[in-house]
Amino acid sequence: MHELAVTEYVFNLVKKQADAAGVSHVDKIHLLLGDQCDYVPEIIEEYLQVMSEGTSLEGVKVDATVKESMVKCLDCGSEFTRHEFKDVCPKCGSENLKLNRCTDFIVKNIEVS
Repeated sequence: MHELAVTEYVFNLVKKQADAAGVSHVDKIHLLLGDQCDYVPEIIEEYLQVMSEGTSLEGVKVDATVKESMVKCLDCGSEFTRHEFKDVCPKCGSENLKLNRCTDFIVKNIEVS
């Protein structure tokens, strides 16, 4: 249910920008989500469907791109995605690793008509 607050934020942000630009209809909202942000794009889209009834966002679709967290080897400097390793660096075998969690939540752009 934590998607409700972030959906309200997205709705208000996009609606304000669309209204200011004189846009008659927003067709799609493009989001960039970190793989550690814990938001479900389908739930955000469902909430937007309810919130947007009777507005310029009515029927808006959500397109979400997921950005993977990265791991950095502190010995050789190699960087790789979190899913590419099994507790060791794939390049040098070191266990001296740092996880850079990706918790991004970004409204990248919108498509309008």
